[in-house]
Amino acid sequence: EFVTNISKKLSPPLVTLLSSEPEVQYVALRNINLIIQKRPDILKQEMKVFFVKYNDPIYIKLEKLDIMIRLTSQANIAQVLSELKEYSTEVDVDFVRKSVRAIGRCAIKVEQSAERCVSTLLDLIQTKVNYVVQEAVVVIKDIFRKYPNKYESIIGTLCENLDTLDEPEARASMIWIIGEYAERIDNADDLLESFLDNFNDENPQVQLQLLTAIVKLFLKRPTDTQELVQQVLSLATQDSENPDLRDRGFIYWRLLSTDPAAAKEVVLAEKPLIAEETDLLEPTLLDELICHIASLASVYHKPPTAFVEGKVGLKKMLPARAGDTDSEQEAAGATIIPEPGSLIGDL
Repeated sequence: EFVTNISKKLSPPLVTLLSSEPEVQYVALRNINLIIQKRPDILKQEMKVFFVKYNDPIYIKLEKLDIMIRLTSQANIAQVLSELKEYSTEVDVDFVRKSVRAIGRCAIKVEQSAERCVSTLLDLIQTKVNYVVQEAVVVIKDIFRKYPNKYESIIGTLCENLDTLDEPEARASMIWIIGEYAERIDNADDLLESFLDNFNDENPQVQLQLLTAIVKLFLKRPTDTQELVQQVLSLATQDSENPDLRDRGFIYWRLLSTDPAAAKEVVLAEKPLIAEETDLLEPTLLDELICHIASLASVYHKPPTAFVEGKVGLKKMLPARAGDTDSEQEAAGATIIPEPGSLIGDL
């Protein structure tokens, strides 16, 4: 009861700080971010004060966006999604990307709203704005990982935008989706083969994902994809200079050639669901930062020892001025780096 009463008293002054100038707002938002990780109920009724204004600086917008996600619940999800969809039409590319990702985080956090979030993402894909489509593909991959076998009906729409994907993360996400649901995509082999044309020029992230996706496809449809899997294994193990890619290629090759059943168990194993909140601070660190509320530690989200105490031991001495005997004596007496013998003695 005591905690509840204190929490009620905390809310108004925190909200008041958000009507100050941007610099003060930023400090307040960073502190609020910590407080709601510890006590989310304090501001659960104050979602509207964190809605972004058109003239907010970008650093304020991004902090508000993060806090909005933390306060999202089944009660306010409709309001939040409406705001996020509006933000996704802004001119600031970085902010738009974060807004699209925030829709995905809402879907993962509030299961009852996942379908509505997916529908919102599909609406954004229909805008055909390149960077919006790419971010939407990335977050839909995360939604698939959270809710497997639930939203496969939208894969066709995603495949229609395959040619517009030019960022490594988006391409890798799309390849993962094709590999994961290869048995439900009739032309999965053609789609993956299209990526092989420029395999050596692809980002390592895309190469690794493509290798795994084609092996998955082979294990699900071995009769008509044998040539494709041999091609990608050859590219990965013989033509690549990336040790990670070569190693994975050799492992898959050995598994497939010696024990296909084991390969199926390894590659097609059921994966754990992704966590709802992946960016929360460690509980011990959060408790320490809460003790330093309204200090630099709560703005940096780092303990004071991380930026106050420097390394001890190596100290540069300023050269002595001519005729300054005191400084010469001090410099002569100063030990910059301990002698090895003294270190051994200490040990």
